[in-house]
Amino acid sequence: MLSYVLIIAAFLSLSDPQSSGADASAHWGYPDYNENEEFPKWGGICDTGSRQSPINLSLRGAIKGVYEKLEGDNYDKTIKEAAMVNTGHSVQLADFDVKLELEGGPLKEDYVLEQIHFHWWSEHTIENIRYPFEMHMVHRNTKYPNMTIATQNKDGLAVLGVLYHASMERNRVIDDILVDFVPIMSSDQINKPIKTKTNFKITELFPAIRSYITYEGSLTTPSCNEAVTWLVVAETFPIAIDQVNAFKALEYESGKTLDNNYRNIQKTNNRAIVIVANDEYSGSGSATRSATSLFTMLAAALLLKYLY
Repeated sequence: MLSYVLIIAAFLSLSDPQSSGADASAHWGYPDYNENEEFPKWGGICDTGSRQSPINLSLRGAIKGVYEKLEGDNYDKTIKEAAMVNTGHSVQLADFDVKLELEGGPLKEDYVLEQIHFHWWSEHTIENIRYPFEMHMVHRNTKYPNMTIATQNKDGLAVLGVLYHASMERNRVIDDILVDFVPIMSSDQINKPIKTKTNFKITELFPAIRSYITYEGSLTTPSCNEAVTWLVVAETFPIAIDQVNAFKALEYESGKTLDNNYRNIQKTNNRAIVIVANDEYSGSGSATRSATSLFTMLAAALLLKYLY
């Protein structure tokens, strides 16, 4: 039997709004790819669902979408207080002192930001290219009173995903997060939130949402509920490799560090992959041209990745 990396998933509701019910008490984890382990079966809808995430985002077969502008309310406001926690499978920020909401685009209601967490090596791929880092901003539909209920509904969550490319340019906020992260690195701090010292704006963590890719999917950890509208920013943001490597010092068990925490790519199953130019509004005559330019931008980004 393959010895998979096991991670305790009985997290506090703050630490793991992605898990609920029996799945929250089960042990699950990621394989050690250095030992050539295969990805484990997580059980339940994680293995049987038809709208699972993450997926490969491809231009082939994608359609152009036209919506009202997708916007983040208060994303430019300085967050002075937040809680940070080692969940045993990621580093997570929550309990922000600013109410942060996402609205517009394919979203029919307002969604409030519940938490931010990170994956080293991206979960989504673009044209089968995996990036070194991905941030997930998990938002709850405000018509549902809590995360438990929201995860039981198809429109319950909206997750804004940001992929980061390797660069000599450092991300200042990531550096500050890593300073706060030091006291919670060890496994004996799992599910013990601390108050952060970092002051930052959401807009310092990701580029302007000029274009994005949206599809209907799931949480990427157990219980894998198919309750997520995914919005993956089409542009990538720079991060230094040593910043990424610093996250790998996170302990999930005494003396054992989390070298990777990304789920394997799931089948698309004929789901619509929609590419949206966010700087245009529905009904504008230039919407088609903007969507086409997004195809060009993504193709150029892929070319640059191969060249550099």
